[in-house]
Amino acid sequence: MAAMDASAVSSPTRRDFLKLSTAAALVSGGLPLFHFQREASAASLTPGGGRRAQKLGSWEDLYRERWTWDSVVKGSHGWANCRSMCAWDLFVKDGVVVREEQSASYEASEPGVPDFNPRGCQKGACYTEVMYGPSRLTVPMKRLGERGSGKWQRISWDQAIEEIAQKMVLIAEEHGTDTIYQDLGPNFDHGGTTVGRFKFQMKAGGIFADMWAEIGDLNIGASLTLGMAHIGGSSDEWFLSDFPVVWMMNPSVTQISDAHFLFEAQNNGAELTVIDPHYTATAIHADHWLPLQTGSDAALGLAVARHIWASGKLEVDYVREQTDFPLLVRLDTGRFLRGEDMLGETGDDEKRNVTFLWNPDARRPEQAPGSEGADSGKLVVDGFVPPIEGVFEVTLADGSTVSVTTVGSILKEQLDPWTFDQAAAVTDLAPELIEQFADGFAKAQRPMIFSSWGANRFFHSDLMNRVKLLCLAMKGAIGKKGAGYQSTGFMGMAGFGSALQLNRTGMLGQIELMLGTMSASKLFDIVVDLLRGRKSQEEIIFNQVSEGEDALVCATNVSTIGYHHQGIRESLNHEIDGLYPRPLDAYVQEAEEKGWQNNLPRGGQPRIYITGGTNLLRRTNQTQAMLDNMWPKIDLVIAVEKKMTFTVMNADYILPAAGWYEKPGIKYTLAYTPYLHYCGAAVEPVGESKDEWEIFWLLSKSIEEIARRQNTPEFEGCGKQAVDWKRLHQDYSCQGAYGAKDAEKVTQHVIENSPSCQGIEFEDLQKTGIKKFTSAGLNISPTFHFNPDWKGDGVLTTLTHFTKYKWRWPTMTGRQQFYLDHPWFLESGEALPTHKESPKAGGDYPFQLVSCHSRWSIHSTFRDTPLLLRLQRGEPVLYLNEREAQSAGLGDGDWGEIYNDLDTIRMRIKLSTMVRPGVAYYFHAWEPTQFPDHKSYKWLIPGLMKPLHMAGGQRHIHFGINHLQSGSFVQDTRVGIRPWTADTTI
Repeated sequence: MAAMDASAVSSPTRRDFLKLSTAAALVSGGLPLFHFQREASAASLTPGGGRRAQKLGSWEDLYRERWTWDSVVKGSHGWANCRSMCAWDLFVKDGVVVREEQSASYEASEPGVPDFNPRGCQKGACYTEVMYGPSRLTVPMKRLGERGSGKWQRISWDQAIEEIAQKMVLIAEEHGTDTIYQDLGPNFDHGGTTVGRFKFQMKAGGIFADMWAEIGDLNIGASLTLGMAHIGGSSDEWFLSDFPVVWMMNPSVTQISDAHFLFEAQNNGAELTVIDPHYTATAIHADHWLPLQTGSDAALGLAVARHIWASGKLEVDYVREQTDFPLLVRLDTGRFLRGEDMLGETGDDEKRNVTFLWNPDARRPEQAPGSEGADSGKLVVDGFVPPIEGVFEVTLADGSTVSVTTVGSILKEQLDPWTFDQAAAVTDLAPELIEQFADGFAKAQRPMIFSSWGANRFFHSDLMNRVKLLCLAMKGAIGKKGAGYQSTGFMGMAGFGSALQLNRTGMLGQIELMLGTMSASKLFDIVVDLLRGRKSQEEIIFNQVSEGEDALVCATNVSTIGYHHQGIRESLNHEIDGLYPRPLDAYVQEAEEKGWQNNLPRGGQPRIYITGGTNLLRRTNQTQAMLDNMWPKIDLVIAVEKKMTFTVMNADYILPAAGWYEKPGIKYTLAYTPYLHYCGAAVEPVGESKDEWEIFWLLSKSIEEIARRQNTPEFEGCGKQAVDWKRLHQDYSCQGAYGAKDAEKVTQHVIENSPSCQGIEFEDLQKTGIKKFTSAGLNISPTFHFNPDWKGDGVLTTLTHFTKYKWRWPTMTGRQQFYLDHPWFLESGEALPTHKESPKAGGDYPFQLVSCHSRWSIHSTFRDTPLLLRLQRGEPVLYLNEREAQSAGLGDGDWGEIYNDLDTIRMRIKLSTMVRPGVAYYFHAWEPTQFPDHKSYKWLIPGLMKPLHMAGGQRHIHFGINHLQSGSFVQDTRVGIRPWTADTTI
């Protein structure tokens, strides 16, 4: 088999990228433009075997022939990392999807609220360009030359599976199964194919490396305040807000299908404010645009909070009940007054962390209902009204006396300096503009803040988001219909987790699952808690899932792996030197010694990496360090992908995955559109590609056969439970209940075992494509709706479990917790929400490098699609303020050299008045191969780690998937820019 020329792949020629991708597919046996390579149908063949030309009388006949099809299949874009769920009709002709069309089949949730139609965007409307495009992978391949050399050999599926299985067994025997590394996204769905990918990893004893914080999508500020990260209801609820604030979000670009609700709210009388340094596609529609200094958001929010309190608009009853404002804090230590202080060493151990309120009538502290260890799980205080301000004297169990105050008192004092003038000095906004916004927010009845995944990519994003939540809480907006916090929520699909864990189908499998995660004593405790009212059913489920994750899942996160093995430890310590009382490494060591963060694999670095829907080498920061240090030490890299990516180029084996229209599934279930979207398989997989369920079915079978032949002993995995590869395939297939072609059957299991889908008939769903969820589902991560009343009717409002039914929040205090008395937060001055300057990552340079999601791609999936490239410059560009660019000698379309302490790259410059001075702005997700020298902006980004995110030891301050973990923050990067005068013939 001929191999690709190594120099072709390493060439920096960007204009030949598509040509190169086509050549790669041809030389390697792939099938570019596969829809033109179909066999002739029997009806069109002459008796001699040739094609019989259809008689066409005119151009009209040709046009009519173009608009004919054999069938229409209901589908969507299942594995797309897109927050919009959209129903599509897929038109099939001669076994080829010839076009896709929006399906306007949604209804209004309640009278007076607009419906969800139309849904869809230009990416979905041209997915067939990706499906049949030149970078599509269609056959298994094996690397011949060095990684990244472009030398591939086409091989059979049997050879690929057998060789990979043999190598995996050898590597596992030497290094352990927890050296199998597969991160969890961000491209996946909730159907059987993703079950296959994740279930193989779990049953094989590999590590689950969460990427939420590493890619900057995890709202750690919400985790620290509310005890959960992913908050948000349906997008039609936006229409009901009278004061929507788009704060670090750009719905006109990233929520194209939902943005109309914002503008319809304006037509309904709402006052739309956009807070963004850049004049975005959403800002152009706003009533007010606040172009604040990049990274100064917390300062603006603190001025708003101060004004709410000072103007008498504070919802006192709400904050007294729902927040930690009335809780007592010791003035000598800064810690909450706890049960261990008041009860002493002889007290009930369960009450050591109970917190206290001040009873002004009895002039003594009383246990706060709902706090950790309290007798009641409800927030209702009987017999007295606790103050939110004041200083009091308390006698402790040891007889000593200490002064205590309320969180509200400390907060009010901390807000006092944040006048409009002070905020203006930090944000670079006019004081009058800040006052206008603060007054509008304070007077609003239903303020709503939109703060989505892009709001989490600054080093101090947690502080910014804690401040936003503070402003909403002070207005009583969280858990209120038409108000609150929209940071992207999920609909519950409990059947997905069930499908991952089951070793057999039926009742026996369910019993095994329950016995494996819950002891008899634990079950007794749960019953007692329910009967005594100490915990709600929702809280018990929430806690059980978290405890089950700790007990069963070999969980870590991508940033921790990178810190230890990518060769960036010294760089990251240097970047935040002096920002905290201790070096970053000291926090890492303490967190790992105390078990707060998991450093996996236990015996060293990953040895097997499986990529599928991730493209780690494209997205990782300091990519050059990963290529130089970590990648060469990985013994086996397996790419299960539908198209060529930078990570696939550096793999050892390519296993071509079926595309979105070629396999059954469920579009992952974000709450913006509370409909279940089924993805029907419109056509057979292109070329020799297979869906992920079948791929891992075959791989698990081959591994089990090898393990049985050589009697491979059990592995320890990550130390949580034994792993036996001699039964790997049996567990994966549920003892043979699921075959290689049963992705649809597994998908049906997911739906039928999800409470949110009760009453939905699978056969009906296949016909209609969508069905409205019948409940919000169980509160299982990442689903945190906590609305037991929603049964499919009306807009979906979140968190009413706490505000309406008064149950405790999943935090240590049982309330929205703005005061964090963890020692790390106290010593760092971040116990309360505050403002801190953005660190100068990468060195002290004049421009702050800021990224945003693109209108023309979903991450890198569409980045080489010609149809969409023609709608933009067609190559990576860096947006600069026109005056600054001209002063630097740069014109529109010029080449710029962008540099800092880490490296130097080159990009085209685009002049734009949408960009404020001091910022270099770009749309992310270009492949490195689309830059000169194959070096993207990721070569310049340190990817800062914030030490406080590794804290643990408190009820809601602990590591967890979709919860709290170390991240890799990109928006603080600084660069210099100069003209590139070298030869630019490319």
